Parts: sequence; C-alpha cells; structure tokens
Amino acid sequence: MLAGSSSCVGSLDQYPHTSTTSNDVYSSVEGYQMTLGGIYAAFIQRISNVSSEARSQNYIRTLMMFQDCSTDACDAIWLAGESLTDVNGLSWNAGDPWCSAMYYHIYNIVAMTNELVRNATDEEKLSGFNEQERAQIEKYCLEARFLRAYAYTQAIDFYNRMPFVTEEDGVGTYIPRTYDRTQMFAYVTGELEEIAPLLEKTNYGHANRGAAYALLARLYLNGETWTGTPYYDECITACNHVIEDGYTLESDYSSLFNGDNHLRTNEIIFAFACDGTNTTTWDATTFITCGEVLANFEDYENVWGTESSGAWNNLRARPELVDAFEADDSRALFIAYDRTAVKDDAGNTTDYNTTPREKDIAAHDDATTGYRVYKWTNLNDEGEPASFCGEGGGANTDFPVFRLADVYLMLAEAVVRGGSGATVGQAVNYVNDVRRRAYGSDAGNIDESDLTLDFLCEERLREMYMECIRRTDLIRFGKYTSQYNWQWKGNVLDGRDVDAKFRFLPIPEAEYSVNPEMQTVNNEIGF
Repeated sequence: MLAGSSSCVGSLDQYPHTSTTSNDVYSSVEGYQMTLGGIYAAFIQRISNVSSEARSQNYIRTLMMFQDCSTDACDAIWLAGESLTDVNGLSWNAGDPWCSAMYYHIYNIVAMTNELVRNATDEEKLSGFNEQERAQIEKYCLEARFLRAYAYTQAIDFYNRMPFVTEEDGVGTYIPRTYDRTQMFAYVTGELEEIAPLLEKTNYGHANRGAAYALLARLYLNGETWTGTPYYDECITACNHVIEDGYTLESDYSSLFNGDNHLRTNEIIFAFACDGTNTTTWDATTFITCGEVLANFEDYENVWGTESSGAWNNLRARPELVDAFEADDSRALFIAYDRTAVKDDAGNTTDYNTTPREKDIAAHDDATTGYRVYKWTNLNDEGEPASFCGEGGGANTDFPVFRLADVYLMLAEAVVRGGSGATVGQAVNYVNDVRRRAYGSDAGNIDESDLTLDFLCEERLREMYMECIRRTDLIRFGKYTSQYNWQWKGNVLDGRDVDAKFRFLPIPEAEYSVNPEMQTVNNEIGF
C-alpha cells in the first residue's frame, strides 16, 4: 500500500502500482484496517522507495538524526558510512540524503493517509457497508487524519514553505499547492481541534484523544516561532485536556524506555509500537538501543538487553548533556567507563576491569571517547532481554511520542511565556512532580523564582533527551544556530555559531524539475 514518493507531481496521491487496486482494498473493513496498519508501520519500518540511500533511513531514525544528533544531546559516530557528518555538524545542503529522507518520509505518510481518508469519506464506497462497519471505518479515518496531522507538524517544523495535499485533491498528475507555515499551522490545528473529541480516550499504540491534544499543545507552544503569533493560552488549554484524562507519572523513569514500556499507559499517551518478533527492523528503537552500545564493554546485554547485536558504536552523549545533570538526578543514564572481563584459566569471567572514558569527544568518528548512554534498553521488567536483537530480530521497546511529563513541561513553559489558564503555582507543582521522580525526593524541587525559560530549556533536555524533540526546543528558545554552542557544532571541537538557515531543512533537489517553486523555497532560506 505504499504510495510512490520520488517527486511531488502525482506521486503524493497515486494509486499503488500493484495488481491489487484501491477498489479491492477498500471493499472490506479489513482492507481499511490493513491500510491503517501500513501507515503506522511506515513510521518504524524501512520504506525502500523513500530514501536514495541503499540503507534506507527509517522515519524515527531520520528524525533522531536531526532532532538529537544535530544538537547538544547526543553524537552519532557513523559518519562516512552513513553520510552523517553534515547532520552532526549542522552543515547539510539540498543534496544531502538525510534531508531527502526526512522530506520523503513525511510526504509518504501524507500520501498513504490521503488515500485512506479519501476512500473512507466516499459515500458511494461506503454505501455497501452496514452501520457498524461504517462506524469502524470512521474510527480508522480519524486515526489516519491524526497521523497526517502529525506528519504535517513535522513539515511545519522543518520547512518554511511546503507542498500541501489532502484527500480533496484527487488522484493524478498535478503540481500541489505550496503552503507557508501559517497556512499549514491553521490547517493542522483545525484538523486536530475537530478530531480530538471524536477519538477514543484510551487505545494504546493507536491515535487517541490525549495524543491529539498533546500534538495540539506542541503546535501551540511553537506557534509563535512558526507563525509569529503566540498561542500560549491555547497550549495550556490543550495540556489541561490531556491532564484531565487522568494520566499519571510512572514512578521509575528508566522503565519508560525499556522492553516492557507498553505497560506504562499511565504516562505514555501515544507510542509507535515496536515488536521485536513481528516488526523486525534495524531501525526505529532497534537502532536507538543497539546504537547506544559502544565497543569495549563486556557483557553489554545485561545493560542494554540487545541480545547478540554486538557493539553498534554509534550513539553517545555530548558533554553538554552530561553536564546538565546534578549528581542525584536519576535521569542521567550514562556510563563513564569501558569494561573488560577478567577470566580464569578455564576462560570463565571472574571479575571486570574498568577504564575511565573521556567525557569530551576527541573526534567525531572516534568511538573511544564520550560517555555511553543507556536511557533506551531492550530489557524487560525482570532485567532480561525482551527480544532477540541479532540477525532477524529487533528491539521490543516502543517509541513514546507523547507522555505526561512532556505535557507538564509544555504547560509550565506556556505559563512562563504569558499564557493564561493555569497559575505559576500550578506550573511549579507540575515541574516539581517531574523532578521529584528524578531525585526520588524533594531535593530537586524548585520555587517560583526558579521557573525561568533558561531553566525550562535545560529541564527539557534532562527529561526529554533522545526523544526526538531537542532541535525543536532549541529553536524555540533561540539557541539552535547561535547564542549557544556545544562540542562539534559547526564541525569544530569547541562548537561555533552556524548560519540561521540551518533552522530549516532544504527541499530535495529532485523536486526542482517537477515543481520549480520548490527551488524558490530553498533560495529563500539560502540553500
């Protein structure tokens, strides 16, 4: 069911080139269900027609490269092999394969959802279904509209102007309309305000009411950055809708990112479900958990649960991330040493030797320095590997897209920025709830005088690192391209300011020939 996505013309909405036609697929409720499942899968599986790279960067993997590895959060070591030098150092161009991957992933999701929504709202097609079947199809349609809104939110975040296509545009060869951020923002917020009350309250692994309101909160929090108009009152209203649904913080922070995190429905509002047996992939959370495993660490499976994966040698903490934490903060999930086994004459491990690692990253492609991260693991609650991560396997860890702690911090920031609908005292209480979990006591509590934008920028780093939101946060706080530097920013050891154009991604060069306006968009931002 994957629509082609090699260019804007037609490919955004054409029928699949297979022997199974749209009329066949949408002749049963099961067909709609399978198509929706394919859209969810597109976020976690490799989509071979999306990326120009033989390796085919997955959606979550691509998102993490830009949202975390281009920031003060983490550093990706695979440079030449994955063409990551420009992503790590904020120096990409319109021909960069990672830039292309992000664009085509977004519009692949849009194409797939448009197709489902178009058929789910076609009265002629629906006339053959009974009332119960139509209700089920409407439910699938609402979920698809949420996923399209989520994809279009990524488009607003990454581009200053972008193609806009919905189910209303039909199927065929044409040049899509181009929307600026303000136009797309109005469309997406309107969609979410309409569908949020209609979605189910709880439905793990699927779009639900809390997910729609959490996405609205994220849009409204960034609204001033993206459109020039503040929406902090609206952000607080959306946060309150989520909070009213009764979510609670999980007591153990690390369990939100382990192989049994599907059990954390008290805090996780919406997640992309990853199954190490049925959705095997080298990407998504397999890439994150296995990528954290650096060489020279004996018995790594006991820490990460990535059975038989070996050391991928890719993701490590930037020193600025490590320095953001105080000593008693349990969210600082780092390992500052290598570990080798001491063996007896029979080859049995009797002890371990540890060797300190340098916190500073000596070279971008040198895996021997920089602290290890173990925030994401594939361990179950009993401390055993939740699935097999060797050839033919993958991590069982789901990817939380929205969780309650993020909502608490968004509400607090909206209050500090002048929004109404919650008090400063309430905001402080929510922040202290998050910090009380981190410290295991009131030791990390703040008061109203501590609740500043600078504090919240750092607190979001501490709470949300490696969750694909840091770049968005730094841009909103005015600290991404200038005013704040981190190690290897701009591809120099001490970091440096970079051109403001890197707040955006360029439209892929391949789009120029089919939609000349896309080259104009790139020229506007300097690519």
